[in-house]
Amino acid sequence: MTATEAAHLSDALGNAVEVVSRAAAEHGIGILISRVGTDSYIVRAHPGVPYGFIRQSYP
Repeated sequence: MTATEAAHLSDALGNAVEVVSRAAAEHGIGILISRVGTDSYIVRAHPGVPYGFIRQSYP
């Protein structure tokens, strides 16, 4: 998902977390949000994050 305006970034990240949370729950793992650029993020289920938690990573 791409947010073209900063105001939409929060909504886009929220939607991405909602989608990824299904897979995270199925596998019993948490969610990692990684900032990979000025306005780019990756949201993924990650085994290094405890189930039920969302961790953020910034370079």
